[in-house]
Amino acid sequence: MSEKSYVNSTLDPSAESFHPAPTTVAELLARARRHGHALAAAGAELETMGLDFVVAHATDAAGVPWIVRAPRRPDVIAAARVEARVLALVGPRLPVAVPDWQIHAPDVIAYPRIAGVPAVTVTAAGPQWNIVDPAAPSPEFIESMARTLAALQAIAPDSAAAQGVPTATIAAARARLAAAMAATREALQPSPRMWARWHRWLESDALWPTHTALVHGDLHPGHLLLADDARVIGVLDWTEARVDDPSIDLALVVGCFGRDALERLLGRFAAAGGVTWPGLAEHASERWAASAVVAAEWALRRDHVEALAYSRAHLAALDAAD
Repeated sequence: MSEKSYVNSTLDPSAESFHPAPTTVAELLARARRHGHALAAAGAELETMGLDFVVAHATDAAGVPWIVRAPRRPDVIAAARVEARVLALVGPRLPVAVPDWQIHAPDVIAYPRIAGVPAVTVTAAGPQWNIVDPAAPSPEFIESMARTLAALQAIAPDSAAAQGVPTATIAAARARLAAAMAATREALQPSPRMWARWHRWLESDALWPTHTALVHGDLHPGHLLLADDARVIGVLDWTEARVDDPSIDLALVVGCFGRDALERLLGRFAAAGGVTWPGLAEHASERWAASAVVAAEWALRRDHVEALAYSRAHLAALDAAD
């Protein structure tokens, strides 16, 4: 889909009131039908574990699988407007697939499902890894991740800003993190050692980049779709995409696959044209060490008890591993 068709298919959510999330698959598919797509249910139950959307799986008349989702809250509609612009920008420029929204309305979003298997699936028993070994990610996985991130960061920040993508300076990013640390300190109760570590990182000019880049912003393994050989072939959920500190996506590599995997990836990232700097690996590692702050700030803003509990457990694990 071209950038123009993405933008033209995006309705202005301010023109319509918020529709409460549907409670059945049939109700959600009826919304898609009102927007011109007759889809058949491919599952009896809505997926309701997501924080922002309820989701149904469906198929069209040709048997193509689709994803259909509806927002849980009014603010999700505004975020989806930005995501639509991001998809228009990155879709033609990345070596992987991204969602091609055929329907984008205030009450429903729908698109053909992208091929591939999520690198991790959340089950009742906990996370289940698929295809890739988190302790030893394959060369194919590392290479495809590096090429994807290099292509993403090659998109000019000015182009992203022109599409309405949120943009921050490095100074603003540092100030925002400092404010988040202060705002979450009482809730998280970080150890004195971890608190000092966060602030050493914030104040270390040698580690921080002098440039910004377009980042996915939430590149955890559940958003990575893999081929049978562990190559990344699709990336989902661009809600958090923005122009910001270029280490943001790389910090998740540290957290999910380890520092050695990051070092391997950075070599391939640079070879693919990605911009690096001497302190990048340490900077990404320190950003990961402070990741509970970002999660807790979100949880406090949303008054989300479960997410805050996760943030505390995450911080405890980070502190114990240090």
